[in-house]
Amino acid sequence: MSCPRCGALVAPDEEVCPECNYRIAEETLERLLPLLKRPEKEPISAMPFPTRIAKAIIAPNKAFHDISRAPDAAGPLIIYLLNVLGITLCYAAGWNHIYPFGNYWALRALGEGALLGRMASNAILVFIQFLFLVFIYWLPFRLVGKKGSFKRDLSIIGYAYTPVLIGRAISVLVLFTSLPTIIIPADANVLQAGISVALVFASSVWNVVTIIEIACWLWAAFIIALGIRQVNELSTTVALISSYAIMLIFLAIYVSLLA
Repeated sequence: MSCPRCGALVAPDEEVCPECNYRIAEETLERLLPLLKRPEKEPISAMPFPTRIAKAIIAPNKAFHDISRAPDAAGPLIIYLLNVLGITLCYAAGWNHIYPFGNYWALRALGEGALLGRMASNAILVFIQFLFLVFIYWLPFRLVGKKGSFKRDLSIIGYAYTPVLIGRAISVLVLFTSLPTIIIPADANVLQAGISVALVFASSVWNVVTIIEIACWLWAAFIIALGIRQVNELSTTVALISSYAIMLIFLAIYVSLLA
């Protein structure tokens, strides 16, 4: 048989073309789970940003094949900014449930007035988180001689924040509807006011938010595997195992910092 990409002669039992590394045969995992199946045809042009976002959810195999083939910076930047906004809205949801009276109106003003500062600090934290995640996905394959580029990994990880963005939106909804509402009476002292604020930000609802976020990161690991599979010319099995191993390391560090 001949390779559909380069036309080179290939033995019938070969899964990968020895000339251009094009995957000819499907792996067992790809047959069992259609979401893992590689696109049969190379797209003529790169997908626009809205299409990439939609397909990252409904057809990640096609989206991340396209992203690894034609990486871009604009899409990941938009997703990054939306994630920063999502984290900030989670913070705003907490203050939305605090109602101080008397002299403690300043507490609410402080919470709402600090949103811009909170957004700036979130922008820095998410940026560091993003670069660290790209680095730990890029470095291991580079060390074993793979030729994946840092730029492509930046784009893959950027679009892989899509599930995390969905998780942020769900978390904001959960926080606005489920956090306890605290009314601080006018005669409360500073200590009582502080305890009241802590009751909101120490609520068990925040544990639900953490679980949602971890679940979304595990979802992200799945779709990242489809990107690094293409960039580093890996089998689907190796890409999935590698992606989840790296993501679990990232989550162990992330959760320890949250604690």
